[in-house]
Amino acid sequence: MSPFASYLRALRKQRGLRQKELAHMLGYEASYWSALERSEKGPPKQDFINRLIRGLQLTEEEQATLAQALRLSRRHFSLPSRASEREYTLLHQLEPQLGHLSPLQIQLIELALHIPAGQDHHVQPSA
Repeated sequence: MSPFASYLRALRKQRGLRQKELAHMLGYEASYWSALERSEKGPPKQDFINRLIRGLQLTEEEQATLAQALRLSRRHFSLPSRASEREYTLLHQLEPQLGHLSPLQIQLIELALHIPAGQDHHVQPSA
């Protein structure tokens, strides 16, 4: 489940609303709202976000959390032109695993990403 879907569900539950009630209140179909909460739809357009902010009267803190959840829920990425061939290969090895990674695999990847640049001079590139 995406961070946006999780936060959307949390906001609705905090307000004690059902999906159908909130969807109707904001002018959407309940099926669309349900698909958003299940991550079956990608993050919505700005009009939806504006209606959500107004309809639920989100605080500045809630709006900031919503914006962060939207950023983290982006589904499409572009590799920068400066990416190395190994980075391209790594991304393509990771892609089919997404949605199936174990908590340990995720933790190990997160740990590896926290190694400061330049600290990996002892690691030999794989063949």
